[in-house]
Amino acid sequence: MNKESKKAFFVALALVMIGGLFSAVPLPGLAKKPCCIAGNYQGFQINSVKPNCPAPVKETFTMVILQKEPCAAAIGGTITDASGAVSNWTGTVSPGLRDCCAFAGSFLTPSGHTVRFKGSICLKLGKWKVKGTWEEIGSTDPCRGNGTWEAAQI
Repeated sequence: MNKESKKAFFVALALVMIGGLFSAVPLPGLAKKPCCIAGNYQGFQINSVKPNCPAPVKETFTMVILQKEPCAAAIGGTITDASGAVSNWTGTVSPGLRDCCAFAGSFLTPSGHTVRFKGSICLKLGKWKVKGTWEEIGSTDPCRGNGTWEAAQI
């Protein structure tokens, strides 16, 4: 083996050894943390823009998220809209990347339709914030039926 071949061999060996060290170290921010999201939230929802419908209006609500066991995947609680109507909801939360978790739930409207909602809930500056979408299954109102929502822990 000549001098250049030996040098290339040792460089390659060093790279393999360094790569092996880093492969055993988890990358920061990628570890999945438990989702301890129980608390009170304030939020709003907006209907999707639809042709021949009035411009969507931001509708506010409050939300209580309960976890029977600390950081459990099964969640539920109440949603109270601006008119004071209360809906009980159930759902799940699961760890995601960085300081975020996947969030999904559903509830029945007073008219008997199911509203499904989902989103990503992330820890920012010590408070949970969620952004997502919602869909009302079986809605006959052509100007409603789906949209976006956001909420922040208070």
